[in-house]
Amino acid sequence: MFMRLAAALLAVLVAFPAFAQQQQRPQQQQPAPQFTLKNEGEVQLQELYVARGGQGARNWGPDRFGSDVVPAGGTFRVRLPSGFGCLVDIRIVFEDGEEEVRERVDVCRNREVSFARALPAAGSDRAVVIENRSPRSINQLFVSGTRETEWGEDRLGSETVQPGGSFTAQVPDHGCAYDVRVVFDNGGAEERRNLDLCETATLVIVPGWTTADTLPRGGAGQGPAAAAGQVSVVNRSGRTVFEMFSFPDGAASRGPDRLGTDTMADGATVRIPAAAPPDCASTLAITYDDGTREQREGIDLCATTEIVIAPGWTGADPAQGQAQGQAQGGGQQGGPAASSPGTVGIVNRSGRVVFELYSYPDGAAEEGPDRLGADVMREGGSVRVPAARAPNCATTVRITYDNGDREERTGLDFCALSEVVIEAGWTEARPPHFASIVNGGPAPIIALHADAPGTPRGPDRLGDQVIGVGQAFVLAPPDAGSCTYDITAVFRDRRTARIAGADLCSGVEIRIAP
Repeated sequence: MFMRLAAALLAVLVAFPAFAQQQQRPQQQQPAPQFTLKNEGEVQLQELYVARGGQGARNWGPDRFGSDVVPAGGTFRVRLPSGFGCLVDIRIVFEDGEEEVRERVDVCRNREVSFARALPAAGSDRAVVIENRSPRSINQLFVSGTRETEWGEDRLGSETVQPGGSFTAQVPDHGCAYDVRVVFDNGGAEERRNLDLCETATLVIVPGWTTADTLPRGGAGQGPAAAAGQVSVVNRSGRTVFEMFSFPDGAASRGPDRLGTDTMADGATVRIPAAAPPDCASTLAITYDDGTREQREGIDLCATTEIVIAPGWTGADPAQGQAQGQAQGGGQQGGPAASSPGTVGIVNRSGRVVFELYSYPDGAAEEGPDRLGADVMREGGSVRVPAARAPNCATTVRITYDNGDREERTGLDFCALSEVVIEAGWTEARPPHFASIVNGGPAPIIALHADAPGTPRGPDRLGDQVIGVGQAFVLAPPDAGSCTYDITAVFRDRRTARIAGADLCSGVEIRIAP
């Protein structure tokens, strides 16, 4: 009997370590993800970059092909480090320099990822020139025939078009009619449909080009379109200005001399580039003919249309409407992000952690980038996302929580709202009733002011937007608890119109014309 008990006890002791190892195995780190990349097209794959899903170009890492390439019909085995995760962003560079990016590919489920690009037919391309006369860099360019259902590839690839720069894109020949979409460095986008590229092969991108009655032409110089996105500087100092620099507050470099080889006599006017959110606060530095220097900081080049250099101008009060803070990055904790013109704040009051957040025009084919990037938004956190431009104000906000649940709300007026709060029932909440300002004049509205009755004219509420002829702009009351304002519109032909005592809480259309 004793021998049987001893044997049983020994068997248990021998089996226990193996049992313990079996219990610990689920806690061991998952194996490194692997997948096969296949080239099903006609163009050789030259470079491969893989990043954790949602981080995109911020952390692409090395070219995983190394000295290899993948010819047409070839494959390449991609092995990722342990802990890399299943969701990845993949960036392919083709032999001709064109690129393709796919975001959030689950390589644990999709063990084979294929890329295919056909060789262009000889003589089938046409050249399209883009001139950037806007205050922001252009990061993406899409050109497609009007009968195509997809935008296709980004024609800029890894290039950007800086303000004042130009780019020539080669696009397939689909006749004369094309649709064009440009995406700026802040994520904002503008589109024009059914452009005749046989008549206009050079597209000049200026603020409001989506609603302009006629497109500005390349090299047009100082016409009204060229003046958009600029600020006038008037010399009333009684002296001659030899140098002038305008640059963001605190910038390491002052940039170019805005006068070039010229000087600025008393009474003269020059134009300098305006700014775009969130980099509104700017410095203007000048040097007079006797070598003395003056400068003024904190000028809001997003809202200011004219700066007068006169005795005491360096100590004048900052322009009204100056931004009170910079846009904050994804997932700021501890309260709403500081406001910034051209953005809408998203605040998390759901009691849960938000892993993904997208904002895009209602019905858009693409939801665009994850506004949180690699961050998350915890309870009480906030992030600022790009606002919208009239008439495409209706916006969808879609979020994913940490447990995978998704919620979305459509019809948000991102032309008027300054903040959206994510909380219980936010998907069904009714939007506030704000008035719509309708342009009844003969030219686009380039500036719109809403001021308390009897007070001086304040900041431009349009920012870098315009209101095309016959189009509407939803205008929220600038001050909480107040609905009555004097409305002043400035048209592109420099005429103005004013409506006294307008009710911006009425939810009705207010037509304004000279």
